[in-house]
Amino acid sequence: MDSLLGGNKLADGHVLCNKCLNQATDINKDVAGNLSQLFLPEIRGIILQGKIGEFEKPIASQVPDFQNNTTQSFGFGGAITRLDSIQDQIVALNARLSIFANAEVKELVNILDGDEKLTAIAEGLTMPDKVEGLIFSTHKRVVFIDKKFFGNVQKDEYLYQHISSVDHLESLLYSTLKILTKGGSVAEFKLHNKSDARNFCNAVNAYINGSFSGKQPPQQQQQQQQIQASSFNLYNLPASESVFPQSTAKPVQQSSSDVRKGSAEVIFEQLEKLGKLREAGVLTEAEFAEQKKKLLERL
Repeated sequence: MDSLLGGNKLADGHVLCNKCLNQATDINKDVAGNLSQLFLPEIRGIILQGKIGEFEKPIASQVPDFQNNTTQSFGFGGAITRLDSIQDQIVALNARLSIFANAEVKELVNILDGDEKLTAIAEGLTMPDKVEGLIFSTHKRVVFIDKKFFGNVQKDEYLYQHISSVDHLESLLYSTLKILTKGGSVAEFKLHNKSDARNFCNAVNAYINGSFSGKQPPQQQQQQQQIQASSFNLYNLPASESVFPQSTAKPVQQSSSDVRKGSAEVIFEQLEKLGKLREAGVLTEAEFAEQKKKLLERL
């Protein structure tokens, strides 16, 4: 630590060790010149997202940007849950959330109404209180939540009918979102990624200004369909291809060579998909091993 000389001091008073500084600087060279404007959670997020980015590069063309293996759950072996659906929406928005937001992401199940869908989501800090949490928008409102250690949740809600305008500022490493209410109050949030506040402004203004069409942008819609397809591809297959137990219906008679050939091709294809999902962090090692074993038993 460079505490003796007062170096590497962050905006929240924490002193960054040289190892962490070097890691963050290797990922984003602008960190070194902006330490006095950054908070410790932001440094952690930069380092974590850098590691996730390196992990995702080899498969970026096949799989959307998944956040991490602890928040992604696609319901293998059963119907997709409400949490799975919410996580699919997060992925479709290209949101990069760290593991520190896991508790808040899970809490969305209790906060979102049944008909609500996310239009923007990001990690950030309230200003000037510096409370770290998750901010998201839907077609009804903007909400900031922070789930405390003992389970209680801080929730700040801004309904669209009470918002007069939203604005944003971008710096080299982060962005600032400002919400002005019709009552004259201002809520300010410091978001960890420089494009997050702009995305929020676009999403919220689309509803406030009445320009929202009710349809997803083509790119986001395509991503959502791809995610849903990957969510079902192992447990919603035809009976002849599924890796899960099926009801015992009498099979259609086929030649044994055709059955073996078709079955092997399907199994190898599913093994390849399993490998990609594991590399993307969708499957844990245990889930991967279990599904791989089931597939290999069919050869």
